[in-house]
Amino acid sequence: MITSGCYRDGGGVAGTAAPGSTPEQDLVTTTPAGVGQVDKVTWALYRGTTSIDPITAGDYPEITVTSLMCESLFRQAPDGSVEPGLATRLDFPDPKTAVLTLRKGVTFWDGSPMTAEDVAFSIERNRDPKGGGYWVPVLNRVTSVEASGPLEVTLKLKQADYWLRNVLSYMPGMVVSKGYVAAKGKDYGTVKGGAMCTGAFKLGQWRTGDVLSVVRNDAYWNRAESPLVRQIDFRGIPDEATLTAALLTGEVDGAYLELPLSTMEQIRAGGTVKVYHGPSYLIDALIVADVGKGTLSDVRVRRALSLAIDREAYIKTLYKDSARPARALGTPGTWGYEQQIFQSAWDGLPDPKTDLETARKLVQEAGATGKTVTFGMSNELNKLATEANLFKTAAEKIGLKARLKAVSTDAYSGFFLDAKARADVDGFFTTNYPNWADPGALYATLSLPGGPQDYGRYRNPAVADLLERARGTEDARQRAESTVQAQKIVTGDLPWIPIVAPDTVLVLNAKLTGATVSSQHLFAPWAGKLGAVG
Repeated sequence: MITSGCYRDGGGVAGTAAPGSTPEQDLVTTTPAGVGQVDKVTWALYRGTTSIDPITAGDYPEITVTSLMCESLFRQAPDGSVEPGLATRLDFPDPKTAVLTLRKGVTFWDGSPMTAEDVAFSIERNRDPKGGGYWVPVLNRVTSVEASGPLEVTLKLKQADYWLRNVLSYMPGMVVSKGYVAAKGKDYGTVKGGAMCTGAFKLGQWRTGDVLSVVRNDAYWNRAESPLVRQIDFRGIPDEATLTAALLTGEVDGAYLELPLSTMEQIRAGGTVKVYHGPSYLIDALIVADVGKGTLSDVRVRRALSLAIDREAYIKTLYKDSARPARALGTPGTWGYEQQIFQSAWDGLPDPKTDLETARKLVQEAGATGKTVTFGMSNELNKLATEANLFKTAAEKIGLKARLKAVSTDAYSGFFLDAKARADVDGFFTTNYPNWADPGALYATLSLPGGPQDYGRYRNPAVADLLERARGTEDARQRAESTVQAQKIVTGDLPWIPIVAPDTVLVLNAKLTGATVSSQHLFAPWAGKLGAVG
């Protein structure tokens, strides 16, 4: 909660309306910068944080916290564009060589200078498959990393990789202290080992199962971006009623919500907080468990199911009008470059309106009438239960039979991790996102053989070729054109069925302002301008 500061009410939201916004609810990327100092802010996460090591920070709590403390070589801006960070530039003297020029004067929290050796070490940690990190696949074109000068790091590539700048704009590009990691070993990033990064906030108090605090780094190397908030306490609050009460009383000052609370109207009416909506990388979708077998192996059945979904009802029921029907997996919030190309391609895709008559005909043409579709779900999570029943109703309306395979919350992750678990279902649900604002970053994970989300064994050589071509193309316009060509094919094939594009939803104490309102909060310092309302 806020414990000091001088406040008066202020109104208005700064930022540019994002593609896909509606007159009723314009999306914004930022709230107005704070102007007053704040002693302490309490921030809610859906659970406690387990790691602050960038190589193992992959879920919302970990990345939301780590992105405040650890800086990346390039930085994602609130609008999805990528800017210089700890590196000022990335040059390609030839297609198989990438050279990073590092920023002068950067220091770690302990005052030691950030060196080229620290940078090379940090990238190599992410490349090491024995390190237990998540990001090995995104650096799979890098063959070596070398500190080639006091402020220079050279990466050798097995083939051209013009996604590399973007890859280095989130966790794989975060720089840690080589010496500190060597001293802490396997304890680095844990409660026992702590961390050593370069950011404007540093690790404060952290006890297992308790609050994790970050405190302002008063020796931050970038004096122009010194935070107004002295301390942020992160609390895991999984229970909706508890979070609602904490927001209404001011015990909790803010939260990014994966899903709007069922109590959103109560929260808005309470006057303690303001609710902001922004663009998001997120896509809510059904993953086809295996495009080569089962009832959903016929693309006509997949298209029929997509046409049968009542997306508007789903948005009102679950998202409280904070989402939009999705024409493709690469939603407007992911258009971080060449937006006109992506907008034109989006407009050219079919409008995902419910059409039961056409859907029934497709099922009949496929000879699938009366066949069973099994959806993996969990009754312990309201979103999954709501979504599964939405699909069950849709399937039954178009002549299919539907079965729900309910598992525990913990077991649900098995659909993503275990091919044997996926063998028992035709589809399961995901809220997914690319790690930077480019639809191609998401399509590659599910369309390239061996990709990190190659769950359904979707194979279309044309798609794979277009995405590999995009990754190897330096010209941004050509890269975008290859990506939208791949998108058109994927959207026709429907290895995943896009349902809705959720907003970023920020709930923030009315006395505070300055937090980002976009998916940038996952990967870059989102509280640098957070402070008291002027």
